[in-house]
Amino acid sequence: MKQLREATVEALLQVQQLVVASGGERYNQPSLHSESGIGKHVRHILDHFLALQQGAVNGNIDYNSRHRDSEIENDAELALQLINELIAWFLPPDSELQERAVKVESEISLKQQQNRLFDSSLSRELCYLINHTVHHVAYAKLVAKELGILVDDAIGIAPSTASYLRQQGN
Repeated sequence: MKQLREATVEALLQVQQLVVASGGERYNQPSLHSESGIGKHVRHILDHFLALQQGAVNGNIDYNSRHRDSEIENDAELALQLINELIAWFLPPDSELQERAVKVESEISLKQQQNRLFDSSLSRELCYLINHTVHHVAYAKLVAKELGILVDDAIGIAPSTASYLRQQGN
């Protein structure tokens, strides 16, 4: 679990990098190609982490529970504060975050509201969050580049792709 917590913090640090680089007015400026700016991607990522944090306490992770149009989308400082709180929650060696079975609720249909409850584990959901975070950081990185924001090329790259690039000497 310690390795997963550390990898999760690595993913959150990429989000943090993106927020710092895009601070100010560009943080919530929409892309030319979609309505989603960096702030919306960050809020979406953090909503998933908050759902996991709640689920670690009560055993039920509800990814449908979102905070759309929240201040996190518009306020980079508030986003950074929440990121730092999440990092602090994951980091301690004696973290309260321990392996356990959880139930995960998620909508499954695009045509109608249809929820499904799944059996899972905290470690499986951390793995999901790492990949989900990288995926949205990659999208937000495209928005950042479109807006002329300089971001590290290494962020938003999936763990398996990063391993492949290291093997290739890149």
